[in-house]
Amino acid sequence: MKKEKKQQPAVQNKHLAYDAHLLENEVWLTTEQAMAHLNVSRSTMYRLRKQHNIPSFKLGHSPMYPKHLLNKLFINKALGNVKI
Repeated sequence: MKKEKKQQPAVQNKHLAYDAHLLENEVWLTTEQAMAHLNVSRSTMYRLRKQHNIPSFKLGHSPMYPKHLLNKLFINKALGNVKI
């Protein structure tokens, strides 16, 4: 029997700050809305969520995504690719 490796999150972003005041008026996106916002497929959304690369939580059976944190996450990732 082979031992299964426990998969670690691909990106461990320790710089993504949580601010309770920002989340008071947060816009929460459904999977379809997040797909349109990020211009990705459903399978990509599923993969990013399962690998813990994007913040989400389940409300009933539906995953919900905070728009502000998605934007902040991808802006930080994009800025990390810039070479000065």
